[in-house]
Amino acid sequence: MNISRYLKMSRESMCISSIYTSSEQFKVCYERLIGLEQNSLISHVIVNNTPFVFKDIPLLYEQIIQYLSDLLSIESGSIKLIGSAKTGFSVSPSPNYGKIFSEKSDLDFTIINEVVFEKLCKEYEAWKTAYTSNNILPKPGKETKCWDDNIILLKRNIDRGFIDTYKIPNREMCPITKRINNAMYLIPLKLDEYYHIKVSKASVRVYKSYDLFRQQLKLNTDQILNDK
Repeated sequence: MNISRYLKMSRESMCISSIYTSSEQFKVCYERLIGLEQNSLISHVIVNNTPFVFKDIPLLYEQIIQYLSDLLSIESGSIKLIGSAKTGFSVSPSPNYGKIFSEKSDLDFTIINEVVFEKLCKEYEAWKTAYTSNNILPKPGKETKCWDDNIILLKRNIDRGFIDTYKIPNREMCPITKRINNAMYLIPLKLDEYYHIKVSKASVRVYKSYDLFRQQLKLNTDQILNDK
């Protein structure tokens, strides 16, 4: 394996010279880079750097990660915060791309753990079976439509290797879902109470593997920046 392929960087890659970057610089740099360097840009800006929201108190972020790690008995390294809370700007489709992180923004957590993923898949199936056999019922109206839509959407996403816990109701047959969703309720609440850090809400997406996580992240980034 040729080390020069990794360490001899292009001139374009040198445009990223700090922890944080602007949305415009990210877009320009992403379009100019290819292959390994493009993947490294995603890793630096979206995945691995200290989250923008915790830039002044970085150990608070580590404490949140450790809380989730202990709560779910998983490695802390498998838990990431992505989205505008990480980058400082929105990496979402136009017209939201580039919007600065604010108290109206979310905390978007990612967990990469096959065991948790498989447990959530079983909870999804248990909920779907209970619902379709009329053993549990949603509230009439909006919740009914939400359940019907999420049964389809969750199956589609599971086939792609990820699952969003907030799309599964907090019912007794879904203990892992309830544990995660309760944590996502408490984190914004306590951040505001203890540190006056305000966010809209928090959520978790669980991936089956790192390959699927990085594949989906690159697909999303390509689609968003190509639409701009």
